[in-house]
Amino acid sequence: MDPAPRHNLLLWLHLASPLAATDADTLRMAVDCTTEELTVFIALKDTITSEEESTSDGWSHMQRRIAELYAVSASHSQKVSVDIVPLNFCAYSADDMLPYKHNATLLQSPDSMLPEWWPSEMHTNVKSRYQQEYPLVGQSTRTPTPWKSFAHVAVGGTFDHLHVGHKILLTATALAATKRIVCGISAEALLENKQHKEYLESYRTRELNVLLFLRKIRKNIIVELVPIVDRYGPTITDSTIGALVVSQETLPGSDALNVRREELGMPPMHLLPIDLVAVSGQTTENDLKISSTAIRAALAERQ
Repeated sequence: MDPAPRHNLLLWLHLASPLAATDADTLRMAVDCTTEELTVFIALKDTITSEEESTSDGWSHMQRRIAELYAVSASHSQKVSVDIVPLNFCAYSADDMLPYKHNATLLQSPDSMLPEWWPSEMHTNVKSRYQQEYPLVGQSTRTPTPWKSFAHVAVGGTFDHLHVGHKILLTATALAATKRIVCGISAEALLENKQHKEYLESYRTRELNVLLFLRKIRKNIIVELVPIVDRYGPTITDSTIGALVVSQETLPGSDALNVRREELGMPPMHLLPIDLVAVSGQTTENDLKISSTAIRAALAERQ
């Protein structure tokens, strides 16, 4: 039985690999049942099998699962804000669930199980498509990641009108770091030549949106937000940064950052590339992505 429409809804998914049609259908149904914000908590580790022996395989698999979910939701509707949270890697606790205590929680299938620390006051608000009872099982809030992680991980971007592509980039960064995330955000001085710049969000708005999203994706980690005023940002001033998360689109130019670090006597950063998701809902090799420029153009057309 589908829940009544809610402003905010939680969805708990145990993913199959590859993404099962029933999981995709449940996600679409949850989007239809939400008017403002859908938070999707997923059990991700079970989808990364022992057959994937290398850490690069684990990294690729993780981002592909998350990108698939964002692609399904974005292709179905872009009116609802959707956040995908890999709960078993994000160090959530019962206290972290308090902001959601009045939200309904939707479980997608008879094999779905809530973590044992799920707040008791939220149990009565759990809905099921199948109207069945679900056992509670133990699950660590921060299990070891089946991919290589780094103490200090950097990422950079404009992050204007935070969209699916940004969320995938930031999620990958949050899951790669163990101690600190360094996020460079383009300062307004760098954006003078952007198309439809009059619809650019202010630096403070972009900074706040990034911070709120990262805080939702990862608990118990330092988040450092810094303005970017040149092509290098904090990567040439912070020698502790061990890895940089980049898109396939920006990967070729990222080598220049390590060249500059070497010139300054700093160790090179590991480059962690991610795939981007297309507006059509397809994950492709052509690096198609939702564009902030397209969003600003749409805003301009409405005026």
